[in-house]
Amino acid sequence: MEAAASSNGLSHDHIPDVSPAQRLQQKHVADAAHRPMVEDVVDEEDITHPPPSMKAAIPTLPTTDEKGPRPSSEKAAGKQKAREDPIEPPSSANIPPPVILDTKSEDAFPALGRGSKPQAPASVPTAWGARKPLGVANAVPNGINGQGPVSSTSSSRASTPGSGKLMPASTNASAASHRRGPSNPQSLPIPGRHSERIQFAPSQLLRREHLKKPLHDVLRSINKSSKATVVMKSGPDGTIIFEGTGPVDAARQALRDVAKEVGSKQSVKIPIPLSVRPHIIGKQGTVVQGITKRTGARIQVPRAEEIATPGLEDDDSLTIDVAIEGDAVAAEMARREIESIVNERTSTVNLRLRDIPEEYYPFLAGPHDTRLRALEHGRQIRVHVPQYHTWSAEPPPQAPAPGTIPQFAPNRGSHIRISGDRAAAQEARSEIERQMEQLRREITLSQLAINRGQHQFIIGDQGASLHDLLEETGCAVILPPSTDDTEMLTITGPQDNIESAIEKIMSLATSMHMASIDIAKQHASAPAGAQVHARALTRYLQRRQAIEQLERQFDARIVLPATEDSPMNWEVYSRDGKNTIKARSDIMHLINAHPPARLRQVPIDPFYHQHIQRQAAQHIRDEFGVNLLVPDENVPNPQIILVYEGLGVPSTPEYTLPRQRPSPAEVAHFEQALHQAETHVQGLIQGRQELISRALNVPSRFNDRLIRQVDREQQNLPPTEIPVQVISMSAPSLNGDSTGREAQRASEPVEHIVTLRGQGDMVHDLVQKLMLFLEKEKADDLERGHITSFEFPPKFANQLIGRKGENINKYREEFDVEIQINDGKVDIKGPVAKAELAKTKILALSKKLEDEATHVLKIKPQYHKDMIGAKGAQVNRLQDRYNVRVQFPRTTANASDDRSIGDGASEVGASRNNRSNQAPDEVIIRGPRRGADEARDELLNLLQWTIDNSHTSTVSVAQSQLPSLIGQGGREMEVARLTTGAQIDVPGIRDTSDSTGRVSIQIKGTKRQVEEAKELLEQKAKTFDDSISRAIDVDKKYHKELIGPGGSNIRNIVLATGGSDDRRDLARTVRFPRPESVENTIQIEGNKSVVEKVVAAIKTFVKERENQATEFLDIAPEKHRLLIGRGGETRRALESQFHVSIDIPRMSQEGPARSRVKLVGEPGDLESAKAHILELVKEQEGTTIQVPRRFHHAISDNGQFFRRLRNDHKVTVDHDGQQPPARPSVGSRGPQKNDRALPLITDQPENINGHTWEIVDNDEHEAESGDIPWVLRGRRDNISKAQNALQRALEQACSQGQSSVGYLVLPDPRTYRFIIGQGGSQINRIRRQTGCKITVPRDQAKGEAIEIVGSKDGIEQAKDTILETVENGGN
Repeated sequence: MEAAASSNGLSHDHIPDVSPAQRLQQKHVADAAHRPMVEDVVDEEDITHPPPSMKAAIPTLPTTDEKGPRPSSEKAAGKQKAREDPIEPPSSANIPPPVILDTKSEDAFPALGRGSKPQAPASVPTAWGARKPLGVANAVPNGINGQGPVSSTSSSRASTPGSGKLMPASTNASAASHRRGPSNPQSLPIPGRHSERIQFAPSQLLRREHLKKPLHDVLRSINKSSKATVVMKSGPDGTIIFEGTGPVDAARQALRDVAKEVGSKQSVKIPIPLSVRPHIIGKQGTVVQGITKRTGARIQVPRAEEIATPGLEDDDSLTIDVAIEGDAVAAEMARREIESIVNERTSTVNLRLRDIPEEYYPFLAGPHDTRLRALEHGRQIRVHVPQYHTWSAEPPPQAPAPGTIPQFAPNRGSHIRISGDRAAAQEARSEIERQMEQLRREITLSQLAINRGQHQFIIGDQGASLHDLLEETGCAVILPPSTDDTEMLTITGPQDNIESAIEKIMSLATSMHMASIDIAKQHASAPAGAQVHARALTRYLQRRQAIEQLERQFDARIVLPATEDSPMNWEVYSRDGKNTIKARSDIMHLINAHPPARLRQVPIDPFYHQHIQRQAAQHIRDEFGVNLLVPDENVPNPQIILVYEGLGVPSTPEYTLPRQRPSPAEVAHFEQALHQAETHVQGLIQGRQELISRALNVPSRFNDRLIRQVDREQQNLPPTEIPVQVISMSAPSLNGDSTGREAQRASEPVEHIVTLRGQGDMVHDLVQKLMLFLEKEKADDLERGHITSFEFPPKFANQLIGRKGENINKYREEFDVEIQINDGKVDIKGPVAKAELAKTKILALSKKLEDEATHVLKIKPQYHKDMIGAKGAQVNRLQDRYNVRVQFPRTTANASDDRSIGDGASEVGASRNNRSNQAPDEVIIRGPRRGADEARDELLNLLQWTIDNSHTSTVSVAQSQLPSLIGQGGREMEVARLTTGAQIDVPGIRDTSDSTGRVSIQIKGTKRQVEEAKELLEQKAKTFDDSISRAIDVDKKYHKELIGPGGSNIRNIVLATGGSDDRRDLARTVRFPRPESVENTIQIEGNKSVVEKVVAAIKTFVKERENQATEFLDIAPEKHRLLIGRGGETRRALESQFHVSIDIPRMSQEGPARSRVKLVGEPGDLESAKAHILELVKEQEGTTIQVPRRFHHAISDNGQFFRRLRNDHKVTVDHDGQQPPARPSVGSRGPQKNDRALPLITDQPENINGHTWEIVDNDEHEAESGDIPWVLRGRRDNISKAQNALQRALEQACSQGQSSVGYLVLPDPRTYRFIIGQGGSQINRIRRQTGCKITVPRDQAKGEAIEIVGSKDGIEQAKDTILETVENGGN
């Protein structure tokens, strides 16, 4: 093979045998001999050359090519004689064909500022050249390619215009090694003599008259200011070469300067996948700005809002055009960097195949997706073919004429998707397109009408029948949607297989059982009409999801009438005939349970429907038990349906519909409740103004603004007011001469008719406001060209733009202006006033952002949940209090870092979802500086509290112990929580336990709280684990005695055996059957030793009772109290002392049983108890003294005398069963207060002289005659002392000094407190001074008199002292 050329361009056969230094000297001589100037070159206008093309733009380059000749080197060219005649392109006969430069080769075409890189792999046809985003065909101004689709097999680079090319000509050894042949001599690199060149087509240079100065002056200026030297040479095909020699960086910078000065501006559009757009832009625009800075080219990427591709951002078959502007070098460098990002980001792709009709989907997927699996096998791709067995928007075409092929149209909303390796995805795409072309030639269709109720059985479970049909017959079936009333099925497949597919479908359809139900027939006498009631009931049952419930319950399909006007016949289909019968029967019960009396239709204008739904639905459900159904907005039905369901019925689908026919009483109740509900609904619209409609002619360009203005005008209406509604927007119809109308339409703006409907005054007011608004808008349109510009900090551009432009779009919509942001400058285009308002809002945002602070706190993720709180309560409280945004990290995977400039931005205080860089342990606080600082401090305090309260522990308990730990109504667990302060989470009783039947209780809180709670629970768990349960049978007659009074006996038994004294523990330890139960079993549960002792004690107790005897003692009822004692203490002492049970008759008993005291016990104990009781009663035999009845109250002194006897002498007094004389009342023995209203506490005290005073002598009393016995009971020595005291009191009462009683009534009962004094000091002083007994009534408000007993002089003195005390206010 012929040797390759050396790096200096000479062939190996002509290299003289000289040293490297000599070769370098020869090169310098050759360069000095050939210094062409621009004047030496023939003018471009005089040269005839073809127009710029892709070939002209692709440079030629002396490279190593072992298969063909090479062009001569520059050195050889420099030794040729300079010619004065014009340079002509060499003929193709003399010059070898140019080698096409591979622009991907870093060795042949290194980027400025980069070293050589390994050669890139061979190019693969791009997967994104086939489609453009929807809606961008005419979007050339915004930088999106407006050309037609590019073939999917063509390269995206093929359409890129050429630009200046950098070509290496250095002596670098690494580069030369690629060009040497095996026998070439080695070239030595010379420091500081690096050489690079740039080649231009004539069309890529500025014309002479456009240059700022002559070309040689440009080169001289660059050479003077640079460490490198740039020379110009002529190249092949009329191209111009600039070669720079010197240090690497200097040479490259010099060539850049040359391209900038003499190169013409180039405009290049590069198609890139839409999905790569965010990566070209980079986070906050860093990537695209970096490319611009490095290359000097201007790069324009279409804005997100200018690309009409909703939901298709992940489709790599969609492309957008990135526009590059700059000189040839800058444009080429920028293009290569962008393509490098594209290659890096598109190693895997997501493709959508939009040109394939849905009718082919079943055949492309194959039966049970066999073809899909075969297509994916061996390839790193995933292929998704949507299921297609029911058409949605458009039905399949009609059956074609014989011998013709049907034309299927693709569906824009349903596409085949391919994702995975780019080359494999492109290969799979080609295979699918090939199969589609084959199907286009083979597939035909036929149509078959089958009852709609049988359609679902043709589909089968999850489409299984369709897969079987495709596998057996090679055909597919397409069904109509449920929203369409057609019954026509479409069968697609090869012509020869259609008939067999029809037979298969008919056999599937006829395997169903069907039953029909005439709903209207069940209530033929409905007042509103049978069909009307049936339709209303069907709507109600659909809302209550009863149809779906019936279908699930009976594994059936229920088909309702397709239209409102159709007869209300329900059809039930099922494979099982029994299910059909069961479903029909249940439906009949359901219909019969909802007669016309349970359902009422109320005609209400649809204008009020939503208002009634908001204002009345919940109220009539809570008050009357009536469910209110409002028709859907798209249903032209004015009827509101009221259905009685009952009070307390949930509105959720869990409501169980009745199946029983209501009784006449229930029907009457239904009608009453429905009438009340209807009255309430009608009351909401009564008294309102008449509804009217008004039409406005609105220029079409104002339609959206008008709708927004209608909303703004009515946004502050009270809830009771109903806003005016926009019911239609339509273009006016054109009548008459269409030519004249077309001319008028061309000369005038198109107008629409906007119809408003509402209450009269509100419509008139709104129309007036809208007319003014339209006039203002028309005036504003005259200022649409006004531009307001101002500076805006670039660092806040993201926040101004918002996520996907939401913030800036909000400003545009709010102020009706156009807003553009460019390099720290905001341009607002629109009316002056609106532009100023927008400017003020944006500047306020800037000021707010300047004050914004961001704090990043490092908080471990395990504390996040507690700090956020239930449903974000803690975070929301901080955000509301300090007006900040607290952002905790999400648990999902973070997104990529390089996102679009607007993708992560939002306005201050708004929701920010840019969490791609947020670490799992970072919490971000963002907001006004002061609020952010305070929120940070509070959040840190909350963190410390959370850490302190985040100690955890677990306690293992038996699952069967949970009910006793929780207690009735959770009381036991609540006590444990309150006692320890810890958070105790108990698993549910139904939660799964481990193999040993144990569950874990979680404890959380401070260290001390956790330790206390753990100790408490472990103690209870140990007690439960050590506990046993025993049951013993004890005759029911012993239960009461075993329990004892107030549970004393059983309590003593448990305590004696070591049990707990706690009332709740005692109740759990021994459980007796209920009194009304016939059971005899007693349950004992607790510690083993305690249980055994309690059982033994109970058995002993029962054995003792079985050997007991019973005796009765006759004791007079008045002596029973001697056996009972105060609070029953005497009886309990006797029972405990003698081990007997004493049953004393109740006071309600009569006859002989009233005196019989029952004793139960051992015979020996009975004798001892009996003797003691008789002695006790005998000792208590009393002494009777007869006291005159008229002195009874004077001696008893309101019971004070009885208390003194009992306290001083241990003697009690009774009256041998006689009733004491009645106490003289105020009405009979003294004056009463006047019948007037009592004074208030705020009233001034009345004059003390308004008192009433009356003296009554004892002789004048109408007292009872006779005596009353006073029986003194106690020990004999005490009785004698008490008898002496009583005798002295009786003598004192009989003496002359006790002959008068005075009754004093003061005008103001509030003054009685002055008489008593603090602790009774005043009244006791008066008693001592006067020697009288003074009684102040307890209930002073009832007007009772103050009673004074004594001599006449004494009571007068007492009265005067009392009045004086009251007048002095108790002093």
